[in-house]
Amino acid sequence: MTLDLSALPRKVTLAVGDRTEIPLPSYSGSGNTWSVTGISGWEVAHVSVEPAAAPVVPPSPGDGTAEPPALMLVPDRAVVSGLALGEASWRLVLARPFGPSTPIAAHDLQVTVVATP
Repeated sequence: MTLDLSALPRKVTLAVGDRTEIPLPSYSGSGNTWSVTGISGWEVAHVSVEPAAAPVVPPSPGDGTAEPPALMLVPDRAVVSGLALGEASWRLVLARPFGPSTPIAAHDLQVTVVATP
């Protein structure tokens, strides 16, 4: 199983107090989830993995005639926040959270935090 990470940025620059989101690719139903580990610069930037906004599901008419909604993938996103001036390094890993597992994907992210304009 391979995953194309070419759309993920390797470097992000943001101002102190700013926040940006990076959509993370995934495989629906594979049991793999994204996690993030700080390598350096924890005081400079914070990176977390959060679920993206849930998709909008049309309401049921309530009379029992509607089909159940299709299963929808709610992909994860990396949320990057600038805390202080400097640089930080983070590693995002896609793997199964239970038992021994070889990661499906790993991505290094360099975060540069600059002064607020």
